[in-house]
This record gives sequence, structure tokens and C-alpha cells, in this order.
Amino acid sequence: MFKEQPIFENEERVKDYTSKIELVFMRHDEKEKDKTKSDEEVRLTPSGKMRAQNKAEQDDISQSMAFGSPRKRTQETSGLVMSGKLEEITGKETLEELKEKLDKDLPLKSGSKIRVDDRLNFETDFNSDYGKKALDAVNGKYLKFLVEDSDRLAKEENDDKSSTYSKQAQAIASIVEKYYDIAPRFNELVQDKDKKYKDTMKRFLGSHQGVLESFLAKIIEKTKGVEERDKFVEVLNNQGFDYAEGFEIDIKNKELGEPTVHLSYKKEKEGETIFEFDEDLPKEILDSLVLPKD
Repeated sequence: MFKEQPIFENEERVKDYTSKIELVFMRHDEKEKDKTKSDEEVRLTPSGKMRAQNKAEQDDISQSMAFGSPRKRTQETSGLVMSGKLEEITGKETLEELKEKLDKDLPLKSGSKIRVDDRLNFETDFNSDYGKKALDAVNGKYLKFLVEDSDRLAKEENDDKSSTYSKQAQAIASIVEKYYDIAPRFNELVQDKDKKYKDTMKRFLGSHQGVLESFLAKIIEKTKGVEERDKFVEVLNNQGFDYAEGFEIDIKNKELGEPTVHLSYKKEKEGETIFEFDEDLPKEILDSLVLPKD
């Protein structure tokens, strides 16, 4: 997670927004190695749950919600990162128990605090020629495979179902654009004092190795060039994010003009920053990922 730091110690930074939506994207934490379960039902290990809980930073989740793919481990991760600071959360809950605790005081028709978004998922037929190559890469240089080879191989093999570099980037970009479109209306609600909305909406989004990295790699490629993109891939050992690693996107409403989109990501090693992306994203770049040219 990425926090705004005060300019001076013990002094709050002057807000540069009237309201904002924070999107916290993360890979799921450590999963079970239980071959008796379908992949959708594989959950986090006990240590994976505790690590996810320990990443939690807020004890007010009234304007927060967690999303994951249909694979339960992503929902567990985002749910614990969202709610782990609450007194009633132990970090040992099953997903079902976690939902029960978080939803007990919600209105009946409001749904759950932990939800599913298919765009956070991946799809690969590991019995297909493309899938076999992807599976080989999972055990070595999966992110490098995605970035350099996946789009071409899927096209060559007429595979229009498997998740590839461009498809995964497109999926995450569409989530960001959804909240970009919501931002002005949220700002109106914040400004309406009768509604009593706080100025920040937070969403925690759990996904899988390669999905979020594809989006970030595409953003780096389009803003900084292929060389910087390849540096990012190399920094991740050509494989992908660590457990529960990810990036944050802030969509800020200001007094005048359209919302701004800011992406923050930092990779550290032994206390040193070895890669950082901390930039505003032009809306045109998001549009180009959501509606790629043929």
C-alpha cells in the first residue's frame, strides 16, 4: 500500500482534491497446495491470511469495499487487507466467516463488503498449445512470457479465450475507467452536506500473478517506453509480483476540470528503491488500453 506522507513532520499535507477514489490493487497472498479442490476453491494458507491482515491500515471501512476474482483466495486477500484492523477480525476467518462479520450490520439489499469482479480473473486452457507454453513459463519467467510472447502466440494459435498481455491490461484499465466515470458523481455526494459522505472512497482489488503486472507494464511501455518496461519486468525477476504486492491508483476530483488519475508503485530491496513509477496518467492512455487499435 502507498500512503501520502506529510510534507513536514506532524503537519498534514494541504489537500489537493475535493474528493478521491483510492484503488488498491494486489496479487493474492500464499495459497494452499490442495489438489483435491478446484482452483476456484483454493484458499489462502494460515500464514497468507496473517500477512494479508497485517497489511491493513484503516479501522473505518464504511466507504470501503473489497473485490476479487471468482477464485476465493483473491477475495480473502483483498477482504483481509481492507478489514484487518477491525477488532473483530482475527486473520483466521474463512472467507464465509469474514463476510458474515463484515456484512452483519449492512442493509439487507446492499450486498456484501466482499464481491467478485471477473475482470480480476485469468483464463487459460492449459491443455491447449498456448496453455502448455504458458504453464511452462509459470515455473520460470511468466511475466516476460506474457509481455513478449503471449499476444503473438495466442493470435498464431487462434486462441481468443486465454488471458494475454493486452487482454489483462485491458481488463484492469476498464476497472480504472469505471471509477473515473463514477468520480464526478461521488464528488457531488461529498459536497452535499446532507448526505454526510466522507471525502474518500476506497476499493481493494485482489487478482493473480500476471494480471496486474500486465496493466502496469503496458502503462510503463506507453509512458516511458519499451526499455523502461523491460526494466520493470526484470526487477520482478521476469516472473511477477510477490504475495500481496501491487500498486495504488488515486482518482482525484478537484475544484475545476476533469478528475486526475495517479498511479503509484515502488519496489524496494534491502531498504533501497530499485524501481518506482509515480505519475499522473493521461486519460487518453487508459482509453487506448480499453479500446486497443487492431
